[in-house]
Amino acid sequence: MRGQIWAAVLAMGLAGCGDAAEGTAGGTSEGGASDTGATTGDPCAGSTRCPVEGAWPLPKLGDYDFFQRPMRELVPKDGVVPYTVAAPLWSDAAGKGRFIVLPEGGKIGFVEGEGWTFPDGTIIIKTFFFDHDRRDPAAGARVVETRLLLREAGLWKPAIYLWDEAEEEATLLKVGKRVDVDFIDEGGTPRTEEYIVPNLDQCASCHERDDKEELLGILTHQLNMDIEVDGQTVNQLEWLASKDMFSGPLPDVQALPRFVDPFGPAPLAERARSYLHSNCSHCHRLGGGAGKSGLVFLQWEQEPAKYGVCKVPAAAGPGTGGHSYDINPGRPDESIVIFRMNSLDPEIKMPELPNRVIDTRGVQLIHDWIAAMPAEPGCDGL
Repeated sequence: MRGQIWAAVLAMGLAGCGDAAEGTAGGTSEGGASDTGATTGDPCAGSTRCPVEGAWPLPKLGDYDFFQRPMRELVPKDGVVPYTVAAPLWSDAAGKGRFIVLPEGGKIGFVEGEGWTFPDGTIIIKTFFFDHDRRDPAAGARVVETRLLLREAGLWKPAIYLWDEAEEEATLLKVGKRVDVDFIDEGGTPRTEEYIVPNLDQCASCHERDDKEELLGILTHQLNMDIEVDGQTVNQLEWLASKDMFSGPLPDVQALPRFVDPFGPAPLAERARSYLHSNCSHCHRLGGGAGKSGLVFLQWEQEPAKYGVCKVPAAAGPGTGGHSYDINPGRPDESIVIFRMNSLDPEIKMPELPNRVIDTRGVQLIHDWIAAMPAEPGCDGL
């Protein structure tokens, strides 16, 4: 959670919505929204949503009326509900603002794992932004793109919106885009990095499973975490339930599975497995893009050989780096997983898309996890 943009999301979204009796996401009433509209002459200027009618995807992000103006601050309107995840996907150091929009009267079908069900008319929002100064999140951020998953006829359909240079509006994009992002790095040096906004076909490379687009981050393990709302620490699932988001009561959240912060204080193995799930399991699982490899990075996979320990790769080639095992316990520098995570070569790197920047903290985390594993008989003749 970095930068002024996400601070606004927390302040006006999570913090502003913590009141059980509140009427809108911004903490104002519908009457307040009407007054604002009367003052400005724009009936959609307040905190109540006023989306444009028409076939999805709409031409402009502003047509959905998700956010109060200026939109770049990501202050959500009524019915646009922010959420966060325990173990985020690495996206070249981008920060993200995440929201759920349910249709009127719609509810989420909760399950104790992945596979939550959503009614047609649901929209999942994820906006990507980059800090201007990575030493000082308060220096602000540049908003680059917003991705939507739209639920229609029982299927998820992606839409991508590219923000303009003034960060006032975002326009529907189908062909992808390369964007230069300027920032000051952690050492105080001005830098420019190329960021890839994917095309619609590339969305499927992560989201497609068994020939259908699926949600990735919205599952019990990711959302079962503590958040701060109005200065109080609450469980995120319970907070969503208090907003009447679910079709029925939740079980005891303390008994539900959860991921941990990969860079927090939890045990090393739990952090590594949470990281690998969020960054790798969308492909490395049955039905995923790399399902045939036999390598499974689901956090709940219990068989070490399936998540790579002493596992021979399914195919030889430059992607192995000359190493024999996906994970060679006790020998991270002889493990294919580390070799591929630490590369930007398109023929080698993992994840394949769209990263242009190595997640050095993630590489170090998995390196430390493998280094801490005891050597096993059968790996390199040990």
